[in-house]
Amino acid sequence: MAEFLVVFLISLLFIGGLVVALAYGRAPTWRPDRRKVLALMQQVQVGEARRDAWEMFVGLPVLHDPELEQIRRRCVAIHEGDETHPPAGEGLEPYLYDRAARARLLEVEKDLELLIRKEPFFRRF
Repeated sequence: MAEFLVVFLISLLFIGGLVVALAYGRAPTWRPDRRKVLALMQQVQVGEARRDAWEMFVGLPVLHDPELEQIRRRCVAIHEGDETHPPAGEGLEPYLYDRAARARLLEVEKDLELLIRKEPFFRRF
């Protein structure tokens, strides 16, 4: 009987903890802001970007920021190619892309810097 109570109490605590975690937890989300994307693009330029971070940015839509989504789509066009340009070539070891693709990416990076400069400034009190 004592074993039953121990197993029952441990199971009850485990299930209760699971219910609390599911009730108050939230689903994982990916919401990059413009400055983080700019830092990622600068890392791509100097060869310090991780491939998985870049592919996450290129592969997942940015639903919370329409202007940043347009930047992402331009990066996808560089990555996959479009009507006027072939897909971006692989770069030598530290770089994700070749020089031509990085030059095209630099134009997008400048537009993102302009977007960040035009961003409204607000302060919480």
